[in-house]
Amino acid sequence: MTSRLFPLFFIVVIGINACHRPADDVQEAQTRLTSVPKWQIQEILMNEAPVFKNGKHIPHISGVEFDTYMEWVRFLPDGSFEGHFVGAADTQKFQWEAYAKQNVIALRDTATKTGGWNIYPRNVYDDSFEMETRSNLYDPPRMTKLTLKFKPLSSQ
Repeated sequence: MTSRLFPLFFIVVIGINACHRPADDVQEAQTRLTSVPKWQIQEILMNEAPVFKNGKHIPHISGVEFDTYMEWVRFLPDGSFEGHFVGAADTQKFQWEAYAKQNVIALRDTATKTGGWNIYPRNVYDDSFEMETRSNLYDPPRMTKLTLKFKPLSSQ
């Protein structure tokens, strides 16, 4: 009996893993990002340590707290990226662009053409994505990696 159940169990495990796989390339990542009407912030990581999760700050040795963060974001097919900061009256507009050769989607400020948020296909799923940057703003002169994790906004 056990020998009959093992192949069935193996098929179920493989099927579950196949459904929850990252995007293969920037085109697939782009399709996934634009197919969700709005994404909401789920977690902020600083050098891989959680500092914010599900709307609450998590004490961290750095002492950094994020009072301003994008509570939701949206990717539009024309390359626009909108983000709504918590407590703000309006949304901020940015530009995203897919770079197939580098296998990355990059976000830039539309006015200054600066900024350095990157989205790698390996971090884009149907139900979540991560964007990351590196900055010395939080612990100068050392470089800090910031990762923002998003999930689909539950109430549209």
